[in-house]
Amino acid sequence: MKITNSFEQPGQWFKANLHTHTTNSDGDTPPAERVAQYREAGYNVLALSDHRTVTEIEELNSKDLLLIRSFEGHPPCLTGPIYHLLCLNVPKGFEYEEMPANDMIAKVNAVGGAVFVAHPYWCGRTVAQILALEGIVGLEVFNSTCGKIGKADSSVHWDYVLAAGRTLPAIAVDDVHCERDRFLGWTMIKAEELTTEAIMQAVRTGSYYATSGPEIKDCRMNEGVVTLECSPAREIHFHCRNSSGRSFYADDGELFTKVEFQPSATATYVRATVVDERGHRAWTNPIVF
Repeated sequence: MKITNSFEQPGQWFKANLHTHTTNSDGDTPPAERVAQYREAGYNVLALSDHRTVTEIEELNSKDLLLIRSFEGHPPCLTGPIYHLLCLNVPKGFEYEEMPANDMIAKVNAVGGAVFVAHPYWCGRTVAQILALEGIVGLEVFNSTCGKIGKADSSVHWDYVLAAGRTLPAIAVDDVHCERDRFLGWTMIKAEELTTEAIMQAVRTGSYYATSGPEIKDCRMNEGVVTLECSPAREIHFHCRNSSGRSFYADDGELFTKVEFQPSATATYVRATVVDERGHRAWTNPIVF
């Protein structure tokens, strides 16, 4: 899959939570109240993604908060526990039954949707199980509710998939079930307008970055050198295939807002992780050579 560099795309940034539960499945809050929480917190995009249930959004939508009709599906996995697939942008009345994972993905894609692998670390997903999925557009690198058992960050799974040659971007989400899960991880989407069509186009092409706090202002490659600009950070890590890459650590009393890195000639991709003073992180999508 060819993904774009969001920092080179036209448009503006929209703050999104793409994984949300309500009392229509195992969340603790009714849909209308959940929507109000994210609207008041300044989000621009919210996907209601109840387990095995398509929560209706028509009466809840507004100009300042775009709702995306979605669900979390759980098809079987022949080599492990059931899959958790975040299925975005399905039409009103969309029906499905638990079917093979690739059939579910194909059905969602056929109606203009997009599918992400949810919390692979929490699920105990193997790389082979992820690579077996056809037609997915990404995975969750950060899931706040999975932090309850110390498995919020799926960066290693992401790098293994990238090293295997599968170019996938990654989102950060709340996967909110209760108050403790809210507003801890989000995705900054670069799109030309706040419409379902524009947001979903950005989602499908990786025009976004994931964060649990830091802001990434720019990240691009020019003549073999990657330049990254961000909010003040104590660490910046550049990840490449296998043992390639480099980490930058700020001296005591100093913080980074801009670094440069030249990947080796053998690197096939580079992505960056930014860590702020509180330990919160942000992740760029990979730049593929």
